[in-house]
Amino acid sequence: FFFCLLLNPSIFITHLTHNYYIGKKMAKSTILTVLKIIPLALYLRAASCKLALPILGCDGPLCPVAIGKSGDCTPTANTAECYAWCEHAWTPWANNLLSTFKIPYKVRCNKSNGYELAKIIAAVEIIGYLMLWMPGKAKKGAFILTATMAFAIHFHVTFLKDSVDKLGLQFALIFASLAVYVMETDGKKSGSKPRPPKRGGSKKRN
Repeated sequence: FFFCLLLNPSIFITHLTHNYYIGKKMAKSTILTVLKIIPLALYLRAASCKLALPILGCDGPLCPVAIGKSGDCTPTANTAECYAWCEHAWTPWANNLLSTFKIPYKVRCNKSNGYELAKIIAAVEIIGYLMLWMPGKAKKGAFILTATMAFAIHFHVTFLKDSVDKLGLQFALIFASLAVYVMETDGKKSGSKPRPPKRGGSKKRN
């Protein structure tokens, strides 16, 4: 091996570059998987509650604190709380935003229309999250989730007047989806892949 290395040191350099590329690719894949599971899977729970699925604690009771009343409970964003927020907060915020951009449409969210806006948001969240795991679609899915959370942060800051320090979860989710958007390539080449090492020395021309 050392004799071959002395004759052709480029073999060692090529091997080293190739192994570095493989290690870097594996590390990137691991980071993306962790991001998609640990913070971003929360979108599935959020969507489940908006669709009134009796799982993951979505069927819990309404916490009075969630609607500005006093109580000794903590809001969990279950179905009852999501529907209350949707009817009394999300809908007026969304309609005000639509009127600002001169869009002739009004969203609805109450019992009579089946909490329409909540289910639309749930569909967007599910589609965006599932696309994270689809080859060639992950970047688009990350963009959908990033845009969704950007609107959510806008709602908290402009409508609820929440301070930034109270939006830790929202910022964690938007940074996670942004990281996935930046790191994913959707099958496109992100750089020149090192060629595998050639076996043997260079052939002599006759």
